[in-house]
Amino acid sequence: MSPWPTLAFERRIQIGFGVAVAIIVAIGAAALRSSSATLESAGWVAHTLDVRGALERAVAIAIGAESDVRGYEISGDSAFLGEYDAARTDLNRLLSRLRELTADNPTQQRRLDSLEALIPQRIELLRQILEAHRRHRIAGAAGVMSTGRVKPFMDEIRGLVARMEDEETRLLAARSATMRARADETRLAVLGGTLLALVLALAAGVLVKRELGRRQLAEETLRAAQGRFRQVLASNTAVIYANKVAGETFSPSWISENVTRITGYGTDEALQTSWWIDHLHPDDRSRVLAEMGALVKKEELATEYRFRFKDGTYHWVHDEARLIRDAEGQALEVFGSWVDSTERRRAEAALRESEERFRLLVGTVRDYAIYMLDPNGRVVSWNRGAEQIKGYSAEEIVGRHFSCFYPPEAVAAGAPEHALAMAAEKGRFEEENWRLRKDGSRFWADVVITAVRDEEGKLFGFAKVTRDLTERKRTNELLRRHTAQLEAANVELDAFAYSVSHDLRAPLRSIDGFSQALLEDYAGRLDAAGQDYLQRVRAATQRMATLIDDLLDLSRVTRSEMTIAPVDLSELARELATELTSGDPERHVEIVITPDVAVRADRGLLRVVLHNLMGNAWKFTGKRSDARIEVGVVAADGERAYYVRDNGAGFDMAYASKLFGAFQRLHRVTEFPGTGVGLATVQRIIHRHGGRVWAESAVGRGATFYFTLS
Repeated sequence: MSPWPTLAFERRIQIGFGVAVAIIVAIGAAALRSSSATLESAGWVAHTLDVRGALERAVAIAIGAESDVRGYEISGDSAFLGEYDAARTDLNRLLSRLRELTADNPTQQRRLDSLEALIPQRIELLRQILEAHRRHRIAGAAGVMSTGRVKPFMDEIRGLVARMEDEETRLLAARSATMRARADETRLAVLGGTLLALVLALAAGVLVKRELGRRQLAEETLRAAQGRFRQVLASNTAVIYANKVAGETFSPSWISENVTRITGYGTDEALQTSWWIDHLHPDDRSRVLAEMGALVKKEELATEYRFRFKDGTYHWVHDEARLIRDAEGQALEVFGSWVDSTERRRAEAALRESEERFRLLVGTVRDYAIYMLDPNGRVVSWNRGAEQIKGYSAEEIVGRHFSCFYPPEAVAAGAPEHALAMAAEKGRFEEENWRLRKDGSRFWADVVITAVRDEEGKLFGFAKVTRDLTERKRTNELLRRHTAQLEAANVELDAFAYSVSHDLRAPLRSIDGFSQALLEDYAGRLDAAGQDYLQRVRAATQRMATLIDDLLDLSRVTRSEMTIAPVDLSELARELATELTSGDPERHVEIVITPDVAVRADRGLLRVVLHNLMGNAWKFTGKRSDARIEVGVVAADGERAYYVRDNGAGFDMAYASKLFGAFQRLHRVTEFPGTGVGLATVQRIIHRHGGRVWAESAVGRGATFYFTLS
């Protein structure tokens, strides 16, 4: 037979708890190990992406350098030379970065050796073209170009970069597979441990329920017995006793059974002749015996003394006794009762101690002037804080009228009398104003005057508390000045933003316009590569213009005035859905909007929020034939959370912390266009409304963006 049933219930609980702790530790260890491995794999994936990004930038900079040289050949504008020099510097930095990133891969290091040999030759050839152009103009540069060395260099560089990218692509696939395997191990460990813990919890619940049933039956039986016992004693806290009188001596004849509950002694012990005397405190014995001797004459007695209980501790006892006589006037018995008065005496002592502490506290407080006034306003008490703040000693100020603390103009206006009248009428008067010290200097004071009345409501006087707030007032004045300066700075910032917008757009329009003119007027003279370069220039200028617009929008939502009013969020979402559909009529997207969602917000700023979130949903569902966008509201942590959900590309939650930072992107521009400013704008608007914004997503499974409004 298993020994388990013979174990005590508490022991079973301990064993079960130990097993549960062991399971939790095992699950935690497995999860920690798998999570660490997953993070390591994720780090290698990010490392691979960094290498590929650096390679792409190196090729782009090399192409850009050639474009700068050709731009200088065509236009003669020396500004292209500055960009060409910057491209050379950037290339050297990128190659050093690639050397660090591929330090663990000998194959890539060898390819990088070749790339580092080719790129300087390429740059040297471009330098020869520039030098030839300086000496012989376009004819000289064309002579260098006609040597046939330009294109082979670039082709070889592209080939090396392509092989390096292929190697990184292979590494990316392997490392991504490792990361997924680690994540699967983590999920399996947590799921298995959780199921095992649930089984043990279920078994423990069954055992606890069974044991509690048995204990409940025993407790009910015990409560019934205790109820009958309480009925006998009638919940009396006093020990009732009777003593026989023989002359001037007393002998116990009866005592209530609750003496055992109160003192610990049994009734047989309490009925012994010397029991009461033997347990009196030695310091109280002579006094109490003398009082008991006088009981025969006084016929009643009320006294207190210390009595030793069974556990050896002394308790204060309040004892009241009365003498009973027969018809002839002879003393027969003394009936009495006593109760444990220890707690009452402790409470009284604590009250006295508390009053003393309060007196000492008021006397030693230095940051507050705390003193009493009589009904006429004369000072009757004075603490150290009052002496420190106002400069008067107690001997100098007690008996004087408190109006001496007011400036002359306040006294002339009747301010002291008004303060006392208001405190007497309403019970309390409070103000902040100037007060005087003994030396005549002024300080800014927070003053509270409270009327003090006796039990019958008669005015006894006033309690007055004064605090020196001079430093706080100075701080507030400084804060107001800084606020004014900040407002002025914001105005200057608006002007600066307008200037930046205007001054940056003009050269961008020129670059875009001349590039378009080259494409239209010189298309026959440009090969496919040249036309591609110009198209890239136009795309870059247009992207820069969009970025300027986004930055200005981000600046405006931070400083613009807010008008909070009721807004129909559902109607606003439908308007934006119509704009998205009309802007791209060839797409079929199912848009579901929860009706009648009303909020209180700034309508213009809320429109910017929905425009960015719904625009992102429209963009990232662009590769799905069954695209769906949903706008609605749910409950989250006791408040209403509004959301925009899509079934698009989604993102890895490991990078969710980057979502709402300016210029942070989780997808390539070639996959999905954008500047990375929209979500930063959304976050700033929601924070200005006192809310919060967050996202939930998985790669390939869409994303949901939630936000709340205060």
